[in-house]
Amino acid sequence: MVRNISKTTQAAALSAAALLALTACSGDSGEDTASGDVITVGIAGEVPYSYLDENGDPAGATVALAERIFGEMGYEVQAELVDWDNLIPGLNAERFDAISAGMSITPERCEEAAFAEPEIMYTTALVVEAGNPYGVENLDDVLEAQESGEDITLTTLTAGIEAGYATDLGLDYEGVGSADEGLEMVQGGRADVFAMTAISLNQMVEDADDVEVTDPFVQEIDGVLQYGAGSTVFRQDDTERLSEYNEHLAELKSSGELGEILGEYGFTDAEVPPEDLTAEALCAGDLEALQNIEE
Repeated sequence: MVRNISKTTQAAALSAAALLALTACSGDSGEDTASGDVITVGIAGEVPYSYLDENGDPAGATVALAERIFGEMGYEVQAELVDWDNLIPGLNAERFDAISAGMSITPERCEEAAFAEPEIMYTTALVVEAGNPYGVENLDDVLEAQESGEDITLTTLTAGIEAGYATDLGLDYEGVGSADEGLEMVQGGRADVFAMTAISLNQMVEDADDVEVTDPFVQEIDGVLQYGAGSTVFRQDDTERLSEYNEHLAELKSSGELGEILGEYGFTDAEVPPEDLTAEALCAGDLEALQNIEE
């Protein structure tokens, strides 16, 4: 069973005693966590990866995957919702034991934490005003509009992979801390474009007014398609638990069960990573191995 431990917005209201109790069951006590057969995972509010449902309980594809694999490893999973930007800092500060949020594997992040083998592949899309007045379909179009003098404002998650794309392309953009904030900026006219993973955006705007989502795309940087893959994240010294996690993940991949788990949340077979795609290659920035994957 997955339980919600706390929300970021509740932190200020916790008493000193409650804070001590939270620390005792979170990652800053790796020994306590293991001995109690409890593992705490940091999650982010991004549908359909990890989020709080209408009852305030953690939900999403990565939460379900954490429940399955860590459950097989003998742990009860507890979850703590934090801002995306605080996931890796919180992990390394031992606020929790792992990150379960579909975080993309990049060389920069691999310098700070250890990634399990790829679990989810994804594409990018743009949220724009209804009717797409600037006619942008990808980040290259946004760059062309900016360079031609259009007053077009782009926003991305501050720590999202799309921020890296924007930086590499030389785009002017503004970072936000959550997916909801990015969507609200477009709805409120404070931004013209919000770039994020396609599956998340499509689900977020189902009931949103005055906006639409472009078709999914794979961004190209310097002639290389930027296929993204995300996975569960551990501290760099947590090698034994990472190795065991990868063993269980490999079994789910070979049996086809990984696709079944992700499929419950709208993911397709195209978003299940091939077995020969490795975290090592992505950490090394070796995207050449992905160039033959069909969109």
